[in-house]
Amino acid sequence: MTTEKFFVYVQRLNSLIPAAALALVLVLIGVDTIRSRFWQKEATIQPPTTAKSETQQKAAKLDLKIRLSSIETDEEILILKVVTDTEGGSHDRYGEETRNLLFLRPSKEKAEWLFPDQTQALLEIDGLRGDSTSVKAIYAEVADRKHEGKAPKNAPVSVCLISNDGSRLEKVLKDVDSVLSHHLKGSVINIIYQKDRQVRAARISLKDFAIQSDRVVASFTSAEKN
Repeated sequence: MTTEKFFVYVQRLNSLIPAAALALVLVLIGVDTIRSRFWQKEATIQPPTTAKSETQQKAAKLDLKIRLSSIETDEEILILKVVTDTEGGSHDRYGEETRNLLFLRPSKEKAEWLFPDQTQALLEIDGLRGDSTSVKAIYAEVADRKHEGKAPKNAPVSVCLISNDGSRLEKVLKDVDSVLSHHLKGSVINIIYQKDRQVRAARISLKDFAIQSDRVVASFTSAEKN
């Protein structure tokens, strides 16, 4: 190889390096864009702007994010959790609190909200399957968050049953101090809970969300101080 040809090859190589570097940068930018759009773990969303009261307006300004729930139905509906950051008192290991659920249907353009506003916290959410492979209904323990930051840790909750497509919400038990257990047997959910100074056992049908029975199984009183 002559000296002249050697310098020609070197010149060609030097001219290709900037082009290759530019192509690599464009590829990296494209990959990062795709990743940020389709693989982003959380996204800020805008809740419905139907808030009228001061409490609803404050709740509407929360920094809300979405999380994919673990509840799967046979209705081809995607269920998302709407969460917000919270300072202590949360049941979520990420320091977040679920405020609402979103139901996405392939046949509809927009998602449907379970609650009309964000003034509640869903402390416990469970897809009720029983012996079936499909979710029959959704169980939720819901606490009031109308007074932001002022709700005591042991505030009473409402036990709610939700149809697996989100079209029906029923508060079956109210002002519950704590739920000790819940389990599904056939088409009936059995709930052991404490209210006031009583431990109660409720049986509720998933067919119509009607209470079949709600009885006291134990009661107690506090020890009096001398």
